[in-house]
Amino acid sequence: ELGPAKFRLGKRVYERRDLQLRSSRGVLECSHFHPAKALQVPRPCVVYLHGNCSSRLEAFDALPVLLPRDLTVFCLDLSGSGRSGGEYISLGYHEEQDLKIVLQHLRSLDTVSSIALWGRSMGATTSILRAAEDHALAACVLDSAFRDLRTVAEELVNRGKYPVPQFILSWALHMIRSEVSTRAAFDPLELMPIESAPRAVCPAFFGVAADDTFVLPHHTQDLHNAWAGERTLRVFDGGHNGVRPSWFLEEAAEFLVDRMRTRSIFKEDATPGRRFAASSGAGDIEEDDIVDGDGKQTPRLVSPLTNGLRIDADSAAGQALIHDEVAGIIGHRQQLAIALMQMGFGQAAAAQATQHGRTVDDCLEWLLKQPDGRIEPGRAGMCNARKVGVQQTGQGSSGRA
Repeated sequence: ELGPAKFRLGKRVYERRDLQLRSSRGVLECSHFHPAKALQVPRPCVVYLHGNCSSRLEAFDALPVLLPRDLTVFCLDLSGSGRSGGEYISLGYHEEQDLKIVLQHLRSLDTVSSIALWGRSMGATTSILRAAEDHALAACVLDSAFRDLRTVAEELVNRGKYPVPQFILSWALHMIRSEVSTRAAFDPLELMPIESAPRAVCPAFFGVAADDTFVLPHHTQDLHNAWAGERTLRVFDGGHNGVRPSWFLEEAAEFLVDRMRTRSIFKEDATPGRRFAASSGAGDIEEDDIVDGDGKQTPRLVSPLTNGLRIDADSAAGQALIHDEVAGIIGHRQQLAIALMQMGFGQAAAAQATQHGRTVDDCLEWLLKQPDGRIEPGRAGMCNARKVGVQQTGQGSSGRA
């Protein structure tokens, strides 16, 4: 599902190396993306951390703005997500220890210089918790984090059609707290990134959707205000799970490049915003060979999350990721696919169905008309099985929370 291990992006060829790391909760399935040439040249590395109801496939959204800037990208299925071990997710509490294992691994490599984090929702919360303890990090991109889990729960309940009395809400939260503590070994009401933010000193680039109705925008504003280090905040449209605008991805990548340079061993005369080292293979004027030894052309990068939409990521090698009109179409189809996977359909089937309908009902109608053998069965571990305190049984979906 991760696509070919060797692919091209623009005029460059890159490779993906899959590996496993071991945490206290089991095996972590990981992938490291890097240029196909000059493998031994030390480069900065961005660790991408996905949200709830998701997996390392989510990192494909960021690859087109990070790899062409001569940054490598490391991503993983956090414990309890995707193909990694672990029965439960904890929305950042235990995932922070997964990240610690990843950072130890990367710092043991001669090919990694400075390290930054890019997290979305649960991944952003994980990044905040680790940044408060690890002051060697170069920078963070934090997309749609929450300040504390209790506030998120209360706001979700109180936005319902009928208000819930406070005593009933408190009783319900107490019951949930007890169940989660027993099953997943953490207290959800003590998950408070807002208390960690004042101890985080690395530069941080915050992002939030103004129309986010799941984790309200004030959570990001509060975290931004509490952050101890340099901080920047950008606001956009797209909701909690929507495709991020190209300008945000580009600006976030530039932010990382500028801040990671100060911790990099690369030459200071590297072209700003493009490449770090004139000595690296990615900095050569010549184009990479896009035909392998067997005479076959290296395939283009295509995001597995939007497989079937045929995103041409070559455009990301220019000044923009994709045109806003195309981004809107992709965002709509991605939302349809997420909704279908939440119903239990497999990723490939959901992506295929989005090409045959403009609404969830249209896609469902098309899916139900297909012969059984043509539809990939829904995999266990969909979004409804990624909620706190619910057991993991398989591959994660592509939704974010």
